[in-house]
Amino acid sequence: MQKSQTQNGVAGWLGDYRSEATLVILLCLAFAVAPLFTEFFLTSDNLFNLSRQGSYLSIVAIGMALVLIVGGIDLSIGAIMQLVGLCTMLLLGSGVSAGNAFLLALLLGAGLGVINGVLCVYGKMQPFIATLATGGIMTGIVMTYTEGNAVAPQGIDPLFKEIGGGAIAGIPIPAAVMIVVVALFWWVMTNTTYGKNVYAVGSNKNAARNIGVNTNLVLCSVYVVSGTLAALAGYLTFARMGTFQPATAATGGTPVEMVIMAIAAVVLGGGSLVGGKGTVLGAFLGATVSAVMLNYLVLLGMGIWFQRFILAMIIIFVVLLAQKNEAA
Repeated sequence: MQKSQTQNGVAGWLGDYRSEATLVILLCLAFAVAPLFTEFFLTSDNLFNLSRQGSYLSIVAIGMALVLIVGGIDLSIGAIMQLVGLCTMLLLGSGVSAGNAFLLALLLGAGLGVINGVLCVYGKMQPFIATLATGGIMTGIVMTYTEGNAVAPQGIDPLFKEIGGGAIAGIPIPAAVMIVVVALFWWVMTNTTYGKNVYAVGSNKNAARNIGVNTNLVLCSVYVVSGTLAALAGYLTFARMGTFQPATAATGGTPVEMVIMAIAAVVLGGGSLVGGKGTVLGAFLGATVSAVMLNYLVLLGMGIWFQRFILAMIIIFVVLLAQKNEAA
């Protein structure tokens, strides 16, 4: 009897985390198969770079997960990363320390998230339109100021570059930050009233309101979280680079591509585009799978345009997977 209950418990757990379990299996297969095609995949340098590169996407994917769970969407995260990166470089160039610039970057991201939340909740705008518009405004500000040129101030706080390129116990600092973010939001979403309220609003907003949940506050808050985490990712990204380079098609990426990859990560992890589903762990694993795949393509010598072809295929796959998740 006890054995049967244990088996049922394991089966129930696997059922609850089916998407996450599938992604873990995919990662195991990737790490087993990839070395057969490229000897560089399992080298310490590549794994170091992979964990650092994947951390940026994982951080923004967690913010996107919360937004998607409540039935919203945030198309401005890539633009927030860009604007925060530019403002950070300008602050550092004016003599502000890396620590103070970090705090100001997070405040800027949170403020931009508040704007998105207010437009969506109190302005009654569709999240797709509101965040597309704010993202366009941010991108316009960045491109107008820089005219597409790099911003590389001299004499900045050396701690800034250390944050982007350094390591703690052999783990890249951005990856260590990502681990903290994943653990924190996993705990918040699984063990706090706030996490339960987020799922309640995503599942049925009217029912959540009827049981006393401040739905407007919850809806606004997820955009603040998304904006703050996008700012964190932007700070870490440009700390690695040490300069600010506007992201365009010519430089190998656009803010839109970060949005697509973040949405893809959440959906791969079991999230839904209509709300009510998704987990922090799933978003993290989805982002990790995406990062491993892109890293593998680079090691195989695939150019940026082929990578975009793969990205387009991912979009089709994710939409089909989202429809399946919504029907389940």
